[in-house]
Amino acid sequence: MLDFRIATFLQLCETKSYTKTARLLDITQPSVTQHIKYLQRRYQCKLFSYEGKTLRLTPEGEYLRRQAEAMTKMSSKVVADLKRMGDTRQALRFGYPEELGEVAAAKIIAGIMKQDKAPEINLFVKKTDELLLMLENGQLDFILADSISEDSKFTSIPAGETAFGCYAAKNHSKAFEAISQLLPERLLMNESGASDRVVLEEILTQHKLLTDEFEHIMTAGSSVSLRELTAAGVGIQFAYESSMQGMEDRVQKLDISNFDEKRSLVFLYMKENTETEKFQDFLEAFKKAWAETK
Repeated sequence: MLDFRIATFLQLCETKSYTKTARLLDITQPSVTQHIKYLQRRYQCKLFSYEGKTLRLTPEGEYLRRQAEAMTKMSSKVVADLKRMGDTRQALRFGYPEELGEVAAAKIIAGIMKQDKAPEINLFVKKTDELLLMLENGQLDFILADSISEDSKFTSIPAGETAFGCYAAKNHSKAFEAISQLLPERLLMNESGASDRVVLEEILTQHKLLTDEFEHIMTAGSSVSLRELTAAGVGIQFAYESSMQGMEDRVQKLDISNFDEKRSLVFLYMKENTETEKFQDFLEAFKKAWAETK
């Protein structure tokens, strides 16, 4: 829906390079230059300037970048809404963070779907940062998230809570006086953007520690992989208790003094959503089922 030259502009904002932008968009470098010149003529202002050899946005360019990103998100939402309007089934689109454990989600959704007059559900299991982006782009109706993800652009409804702890293989020592005693261990962490990593960094800060202080660190892009690595004794993992469902025979929660973290969960949806009544019954059913899993 947007002028294709806006896409070129936004890509150039990211790369700060005409050559890289051309390569990523699979167009010629002169085409990138022409696109930017067109926008500068249209808006009658300079969008970029050079400081030495570094390409930087002008104040006008920065303003256009913010507006263009907002327009791009709105355009994506309109496309998603129009596509959905043509779908007579109108399934609810629910985003569930993989950090909270797919097993827990599947059990709850299965129970709800077996009920009389159960709604049609499309379940999306991805990392929290991906779900938030999909929600903003109109690709989801609502998501479950750690309350750490609450933002003024979303409406939030309490959904329950889950414990957050440190887990290790069954043969690992169980009791510790402080988190600092775990620093010699290999820390298994999710990628940046995952809520369990954000919560971990927040907790470590409260204990005056950093992830970099662990002697060994390993990151993995899959929560399933992290659980398997933990069960195999490769390292320790800080995670939501709900994510460890089904792992009880292979993984144990470590007992750490002065560390008993509970995380509040919320349902999030866009404030401008005018069709919230369509998923209120589902939210209540999910909330009740979640409370019963503890």
